[in-house]
Amino acid sequence: MNISTLVSSSKGLLDSAEYLYDHIEDDDLFRNPNKYAFILSCAAALESLLNDGIVSWAFHTFPRDHYKRHATAFLSMNLGKKLDALGYLFSSGSCITDNTSKQYQALISLIKLRNEVAHSKDFFIDNGTVEVGYDDDMRAFQLSNDVVSKINKSPLSIERERCADILVSLKDLWAVLHHDVTPEKSPLFKAL
Repeated sequence: MNISTLVSSSKGLLDSAEYLYDHIEDDDLFRNPNKYAFILSCAAALESLLNDGIVSWAFHTFPRDHYKRHATAFLSMNLGKKLDALGYLFSSGSCITDNTSKQYQALISLIKLRNEVAHSKDFFIDNGTVEVGYDDDMRAFQLSNDVVSKINKSPLSIERERCADILVSLKDLWAVLHHDVTPEKSPLFKAL
């Protein structure tokens, strides 16, 4: 008897993201650099889950001699497009991915964060600091609004609640792809 098995890293990546979630607290002065690893682990888990869903759909939809070719057509899409297509594919056309849902928005924001971290393109900012005097015999500086804005938009500024939303959304996707929840019952998808 021939049994087909999908060997995937998605569960390990999701477990890694859960571990990192417990280690991303900022301290009083500095933002925690573990947030970079959290973002990248979550994004890798998302891509692995989406790819698993597409491969599984193709395997169950097309003859064995042809499923890889059809899966590859979808696997070449970017993450956002894969997420958009998955609801329809995985539900056999009864659902679509709900792009207004909180889960969808969390996963799209994850994709943007991942792109910022993985493809960082930082440039110097003119007039980055201004000396404002002395504080306890030490020179004091104030950062310009441009610098403060850049820091506040950094992936390291992600709040713990937003990280929790991302993790919950990934777990929901995992549950659908492993048939623990039907797409119709998932907040990530909506019935047609």
